[in-house]
Amino acid sequence: MDDSPLMASSALADYCEAIIAVSPSRWPVRKLLNQFGRYYAAYMLIHNYYGWRAGEPALPTLSRLKGISSLSPRHTTHFVGILKTAGFVTSEPVAVDRRQTILRPEPMLVEEIGRSILAFLAVHDRLAGTAHAPFLSSSVERIGTIIHLSGRQILAGGAVISPFPTIAAMAHFDSGYPVLVAVMAAHYAGQAGRLAPPLTLEALAERFQVSKSHVGNVFSYLSEADLIDVGRGARPALVEEFERWCAAEMNHYALLATRLAEGEGGRRRPLRA
Repeated sequence: MDDSPLMASSALADYCEAIIAVSPSRWPVRKLLNQFGRYYAAYMLIHNYYGWRAGEPALPTLSRLKGISSLSPRHTTHFVGILKTAGFVTSEPVAVDRRQTILRPEPMLVEEIGRSILAFLAVHDRLAGTAHAPFLSSSVERIGTIIHLSGRQILAGGAVISPFPTIAAMAHFDSGYPVLVAVMAAHYAGQAGRLAPPLTLEALAERFQVSKSHVGNVFSYLSEADLIDVGRGARPALVEEFERWCAAEMNHYALLATRLAEGEGGRRRPLRA
């Protein structure tokens, strides 16, 4: 892997730009998923379905999702209802037992949850000379399978985000993580002598579809923790944690992508139950 600081900063700048890109959808899917509890629930819904597709016996039902979702059972039910209304999840009876209903993530949900995975792998590809991102992006099935492999590892050993308290805190705010990434995008733009994206409350509120006061609360958290300066620039401690987090995510998904490419993803079921 190329350890050049300039190369790494440039690659991470590309990651940041991908994450804070304005959603092409008029429906606020990114606002819905840019919160850890809801993102994790969607992640595990995909994990359950692709695990079943790979031959695991447990059905990807709402009841099973409630058991591993980070949301309460009531909130899990409500969240799945929203995903169904938006067309991101469908429910259908199992062919061999129509009393059982499975939750099937539609490709647009898999692709949206996989967006961050592909962005991390694109950085890894650039630094290590691999080609994981194009391999995965060529198939929704591959994205779903890597989410399943990741979910299985997370359930066994804990989430990758756990050792990174600032990242975790930001992820629990609605759109807190994208606001953090916008701060980092400005940091890398400054290093490269480029025009930084605006960090005004108005600009970020419009981009991430939240209120100005909410963005202000996110900045207040970072400021009180002495992680940003008065100009909202990232302090060294924030840069260091963010880059360690990115390295951990890149390594996590690169290893799984290698396994998948080597044919260890398992045998999948047909597209429909």
